[in-house]
Amino acid sequence: MISVLVPVCDPDGRFFRELIESVLAQTYGNWELILADAGMTQEAKEIALSYSDPRIRYHRLEKNGGISENTNAAAAFAQGDYVAFLDHDDLLTPDALFEAAGEIVRTGAEILYTDEDKCDASGARFFEPNRKPDFNLDYFQANNYICHFLLMKRELFLALGLRSAYDGAQDYDLMLRAPKSEIAHIGRVLYHWRTHSRSTAGNPGSKDYAYEAGKAALEDHFRECRIQAQVTHSRHRGFYDVTYLPDIFTARKDVGVLGGKLINGRRRIVGGLYDEEGNALFLGMHEQESGPMHRADTMQDAAAVDVRCMQIRPELYSLYESVFGVSYDTHVMQSGAGLKELSVIFCRSARSLGYRVVWDPRIVRMIR
Repeated sequence: MISVLVPVCDPDGRFFRELIESVLAQTYGNWELILADAGMTQEAKEIALSYSDPRIRYHRLEKNGGISENTNAAAAFAQGDYVAFLDHDDLLTPDALFEAAGEIVRTGAEILYTDEDKCDASGARFFEPNRKPDFNLDYFQANNYICHFLLMKRELFLALGLRSAYDGAQDYDLMLRAPKSEIAHIGRVLYHWRTHSRSTAGNPGSKDYAYEAGKAALEDHFRECRIQAQVTHSRHRGFYDVTYLPDIFTARKDVGVLGGKLINGRRRIVGGLYDEEGNALFLGMHEQESGPMHRADTMQDAAAVDVRCMQIRPELYSLYESVFGVSYDTHVMQSGAGLKELSVIFCRSARSLGYRVVWDPRIVRMIR
């Protein structure tokens, strides 16, 4: 059973009714909808109680403790195996819980997230689909791309809880503290984030405090992990640049390879970041372009990076020499046949040894 948690605080009546009906329209029926109301008016209560479905469970909270405390209160009422988080003015697609339940059965994952898009105030026009990657630690440590639709095993959520100190970025703080071993990504748009004047989706500047809270949560995460890192706001709202002190290999023992952008004389990307098959990502883009969800301008884990713009940790020097035929101490690769293919082989071997390959777009090298 999936418990859908909705902290409620004086929502627009039409939006709130449409939210409830989007849950009632689910093709998967083993759910409960927990409505934890901390609002000042009676409208949300009247709307909730107008539905006779016993799976809709309305609870009036004694006080408005903020988004984290209110969500924790909702979770305390939950009886499901998993909890799912839904904002009081957003919508689920009819197959959202069906897809989630199927993924749970297939994988047993403790945490799941889906793709999402935005809808207008009418709830009829959908745009800006966010096609997310599978869990990518370094991209996540630069931006809370997971966001909606998030589900978590109930016992795990009750153990972690949300922390009021990070209201506005409470879900980011939650996921930064959560175990990263059993996270499943459902690559389908199952959540509609409604845009209107009061929403972050419609007016990102309306909640600048959320981005400050996210920065604070990320800084706290690094402190807890004893990782020396400086976090600053990037040029993209809600994204962060992480600088490791004194370098990434010293600060993080999990990182084995670091790479960057290869650009040509016209400042166009010609390589640097590759997928498993050796295809270059962001090929032909100007180096200042950021791409969808700013992925061309954000640090992230990679399948492979290019040897012509690569740094490695000392433990991989012998592997480097065996793949490229030269010692790492003398490596200044300018050109040569098969360098991209060898780069992919080297990075795949490094990952097989348990090391992470990281791409940092702030590292740029021009090639002829």
